[in-house]
Amino acid sequence: MSSQPHRAEAADMHSLVALLPVPWGEDGLELLREVHQETWVEDLDVAWEVPGERGTITLRSGHTVTLKVDEPIPELVDLAPTAKHPFAAAEVHQIENQQAIWRLVLEGADKDPRRLAASFARLLTTAVEAGAPAVFLPACVQLHPPALLRHLSMDFNQPDAVINLFVSAWNDDEWMITRGLTLFGLPELETRHNNGLNAAYFRLMDIASTMFLQQSPFPDGAQLQVGPQLFEARTGPSGPSDPQVPFCGHHGTLTVGPVSFDT
Repeated sequence: MSSQPHRAEAADMHSLVALLPVPWGEDGLELLREVHQETWVEDLDVAWEVPGERGTITLRSGHTVTLKVDEPIPELVDLAPTAKHPFAAAEVHQIENQQAIWRLVLEGADKDPRRLAASFARLLTTAVEAGAPAVFLPACVQLHPPALLRHLSMDFNQPDAVINLFVSAWNDDEWMITRGLTLFGLPELETRHNNGLNAAYFRLMDIASTMFLQQSPFPDGAQLQVGPQLFEARTGPSGPSDPQVPFCGHHGTLTVGPVSFDT
């Protein structure tokens, strides 16, 4: 097993990547197959290329997820306080006492985003049902607890579920900016948070879900309805670049503000 970075360095602009702190060993691959069948009533083909080190997981769609077993990263627990949903005390303990990191990689996410994201999300839910205490997604620098996966898994065909799983947002003193839309061939979004962080966050997530659903960015000057408010998208960026995931914004950035706003 090899040591791997646990933050954005593990991300790949063209792939969905997840790091799983796991309690199991080599037998975990067969466990995933069994739990996936129980959870989703669909087959999962699994095989070790090098037992306990490298393997493959073939999804029902025919796409292959590669598995690499890495050394434990107990420091992942440091990200638990920033999670979108709180961790249970037992889950924190399991992260600290993990046996290994299983790194799952599904390439070509930008070629068929909706189908591949949903398939990968189902596999991640299988992992937490099998006993993984968390899922770390380096492209959005988020550590997710099992409870969030279970909640979102009620319908991964809905764009807001996929966006909540694979996209996050970060902020400085003036701007809030998404992190993760680049994986799906889309521009990141940014908005000023002068009316509050929560309002800015839900505005970005709402627009991100719509953009993911239509699988194309909004044109410069597009007017966007978010609840009772009307906003406008402008070609950006106007805010800062991402300090943790430098490839975010590779497909551009859209600045969201009031209609006819001045960036």
